[in-house]
Amino acid sequence: MPIILLLLSMIFPQDISNDSLSVIIKERTDLILEEVYIDPLGDKKFGIELSPLYLMFVHDGISGSFSNFNLSDVAEITFPFSYRAYQRKNISSGEREERYLAYLDAQYRFFLGKHRIGRWIGAGVRYCFDEDDDGSYNKGGISFGVGTRMFSEKGWYWGTSLYLGKYYFGEKDRGDSGFFQFELLKFGFAF
Repeated sequence: MPIILLLLSMIFPQDISNDSLSVIIKERTDLILEEVYIDPLGDKKFGIELSPLYLMFVHDGISGSFSNFNLSDVAEITFPFSYRAYQRKNISSGEREERYLAYLDAQYRFFLGKHRIGRWIGAGVRYCFDEDDDGSYNKGGISFGVGTRMFSEKGWYWGTSLYLGKYYFGEKDRGDSGFFQFELLKFGFAF
């Protein structure tokens, strides 16, 4: 038996060191991991999202967002928006008037995993247009939030988010001084 081992070692020399073996293992592991994860946003740069619950329950309103996924593998910039018209009683005249509320946010969302999928934390700014008995006004603020996103390979995705903010700019003393936004089941399409 020792003679066979001696002959085999002479025929097949072992010139693979531990370093080269670890390089081969790492290369094969990376190749396997690339095969396992398929990025659903691989060729998609943008997305549009709408909230069907907002459309169903808020009369004369729309809520959604526009997203830019082209930033990095673990982040996105999104622009949530909302618009609604509503009836409100004027305190001084006693008559019902139609009023408008609109906001536009710009948020940076950092995903906590390896890719742009799953949970995220973010910060942003908000511009708000509102009306009261004294007329229309504008104000701006900052926000911080958390949320989650799930993407399909066909481009469809859904998300939910919760963010809080406070108005610091413009006519910040009119209306609410802060804001709380909870978005549930916003559906979108990436392209």
